[in-house]
Amino acid sequence: MKVLVTGASGFVGAAVARYLASAGHQVRGAARDPARLAASGPVEAVRLPELAHAFDAGALMNGIEAVVHAAGLAHQPRGHDEPMLMRVNALATGELARAAVSAGVRTFILVSSIRAISGPSSAAPLAEDAPAAPTDAYGRSKLAGERAVRAALPEAIILRPPAVHGAGARGNLGRLAALARSGLPLPLRGLTGRHSLVSDVNLASAVAHLAEDAGAAGGTFHVDDGTPLSLADIVGAMRVALGRDPRIVAAPRLLQAALAGARAAQIRDGLSVSSDRLRARGWVPPETSAAGLARLARN
Repeated sequence: MKVLVTGASGFVGAAVARYLASAGHQVRGAARDPARLAASGPVEAVRLPELAHAFDAGALMNGIEAVVHAAGLAHQPRGHDEPMLMRVNALATGELARAAVSAGVRTFILVSSIRAISGPSSAAPLAEDAPAAPTDAYGRSKLAGERAVRAALPEAIILRPPAVHGAGARGNLGRLAALARSGLPLPLRGLTGRHSLVSDVNLASAVAHLAEDAGAAGGTFHVDDGTPLSLADIVGAMRVALGRDPRIVAAPRLLQAALAGARAAQIRDGLSVSSDRLRARGWVPPETSAAGLARLARN
């Protein structure tokens, strides 16, 4: 297929573009800096319109058979209030979906986020039919983006990843990688919250699988590596990949007591998802969490 990938120079979009190209698809990568993308592989690099303003996406769609929309504001960057998040993650997403409809494109995959239906923690694994309850501006904007796509193109596919890891990942996982490289003993043993992760390779694989699955049209899917991991598991896997002893020690009782508060729910409870619906469609993750975390640790 000829596939348009938006945000193709970003962490997730670049992984998707590389994977689709390696699978034999013709990929048009739309990025804010096409020159940076052009140097990264066999992808047709084009400029992504400024999503913070009204734009014409017609030219992006010429000859395109499928769209993977991975561009947007991640989490809640400083200086970006809720109206800006809504403009980029919701209104622009709807505009792109409508442009796809006008161009006759029927395969449209939105890379959303598990935060569209949840806060930073969940005491139970989240399935696709869980009630939507985002707790911040980022999550609300991602949910609004999903709804905008559904309104424009009911047969669109929505994919909700949890935290994405792999070489170059930033955010909380990037910070954990820095701790893993430090070699310092870390008081993580006894912190039982478990976190679903998905590697950039596994996420890209899921996108490719759904793009080729006619029966997935109109579906919403969660994607993850498999078994959720504790913080000790995550750091331990990275240190093992670096050839080091995990050096995970027991968390002090004072720390464990402090985690009883609501603000510490992300560490205490973790956030896990169920990807049974995607796996029932024949998708199998090509790499383990350990392999993706090793790439992150070594980056």
